[in-house]
Amino acid sequence: MNRITKWFVDNKLAASLLASLIFGTLILGFLAYQAWDDYGTASADYTSKASQLLKLSQPPKPFPFPSQNNLSRLEETITTEQSSLDALVKDLQKYQVPTFADIGNAKPQDRSQRFQDALRNEVTRIKSLATNTGATLTPGFYLGLDEYENRLPSQDDIQLLSKQLTVLSWLGELLATHKDLILSEFSRPTAETSPKKDSPKQTTSSVPVKVSTPYENACAMKVSFRCNQGSFREIVNAISTAPYFLIIDQLLVHNTSSEPPRRDTPPPTAAPALDGSTPIQRLPIIVGRELLDISLKLRGLEFPDQGSSPATNLHPKPEAK
Repeated sequence: MNRITKWFVDNKLAASLLASLIFGTLILGFLAYQAWDDYGTASADYTSKASQLLKLSQPPKPFPFPSQNNLSRLEETITTEQSSLDALVKDLQKYQVPTFADIGNAKPQDRSQRFQDALRNEVTRIKSLATNTGATLTPGFYLGLDEYENRLPSQDDIQLLSKQLTVLSWLGELLATHKDLILSEFSRPTAETSPKKDSPKQTTSSVPVKVSTPYENACAMKVSFRCNQGSFREIVNAISTAPYFLIIDQLLVHNTSSEPPRRDTPPPTAAPALDGSTPIQRLPIIVGRELLDISLKLRGLEFPDQGSSPATNLHPKPEAK
């Protein structure tokens, strides 16, 4: 070691050149490694872009030759798809919402009063059911039809409102049968209460084409409540098997507890037995005791019998000017 040190002292110029060479070699090695890494990235990107360019430069697949054989196959496919669509719509037409308490068959001058009486009786029944089961309804609960508590509906709205009352009553009874459920909202979104069909879609063509749907919006509902996980599961399952065609447009679930149960929580100590024997220590089960805050938007659909309406036509013809 002394000799090396003595050599560096006696040959300062050579030592300086050797140190510069080593330092320069390290720098060049680092730059070469970085350049090789950049080259690999650029090469992979070039290969990907070249593959995309080759795929785009290839000519598109030609359409089937317009022969009589291909035309017959196309017509057979359209006929098959049209038959399947008609069968589906026919099967969906069983989901009709009846008017509540057969109000639709009453005399026109009696329908408004019968509706208000039926609504009052149904609200009373559901409130009593909630009291017996332990559910808590919203203050002033009136099945989302509060405006008709002291006002008769018009003759133009009675048919729709009677159908809405059928679905609202079913949903209110479903919620009221769950113990410890706390209902915070039960309303009808005003923008979706009328069963209007979808408006015709505008096309870029100069000839207008009517495109409609085979269903109508019968009712829209919004409910918010707090319940346990078991009740929430039962409510969703009941909606999926409802006698009406209900669609969940929006479902928000919020857990009331932000922290999960701790795994290191000591198990509860078993109480001593009355006969003095050693109690059985059960295995601890770590589960959450939290509740769920649910916000739910529902829509009820009807599929009226439209016969040969354009709603069931796969290829509607443009209207003549």
